[in-house]
Amino acid sequence: MRKLAAATIFVVTCATGLQAQGLREVPQRFMYVQPLGLVLGLGQVGAEFAVGRSTSIEVGGIGVYSREDGVEIFGGGPGIGVRKYLSGAELSGFVVGGRLDGVWLRGDNRDADSRFLGVGGLRSQESSMYLGVGLLMGFRMVSTSGFLIEPSISYEYLAGPRPLVPGSQDLQELLGLSGGIAFGWAW
Repeated sequence: MRKLAAATIFVVTCATGLQAQGLREVPQRFMYVQPLGLVLGLGQVGAEFAVGRSTSIEVGGIGVYSREDGVEIFGGGPGIGVRKYLSGAELSGFVVGGRLDGVWLRGDNRDADSRFLGVGGLRSQESSMYLGVGLLMGFRMVSTSGFLIEPSISYEYLAGPRPLVPGSQDLQELLGLSGGIAFGWAW
């Protein structure tokens, strides 16, 4: 974990000098992936398109994976969102955003200890559709070549059945908060 944290700090520190001012024109489209969020339960991938000087719309997907005490929750789905950049006339710098996702989750508690479940015979696999409502705060850095790095913190509330499977209530409550670094390309 220390090596991952050190590498993350190094990349963010080195990229601060790579702002988009060197580009011939301000990018209007971005592709990104945020895989590090899966460590905390939620990862994202998407495409973003400018709709104004400092506003964009993103279309993408969310992936969910979490496991604790033999209970596993995983799934994903598509979403759409809006982002507002607070640094002026270009789509870089400090960003806040919101999104809506349709998420199909599957829960599995077959590996859970019966003492953890509280009831011996309730081992099951279930799946259900959830509505995800997310908020994001981050800082986007765009290099002169178009490479982007975006450290961010986000929260995604998944509205749907609780618990998905017996024993998953606590695991579902911990799924929302996520942090990570998105990597991508602007054009």
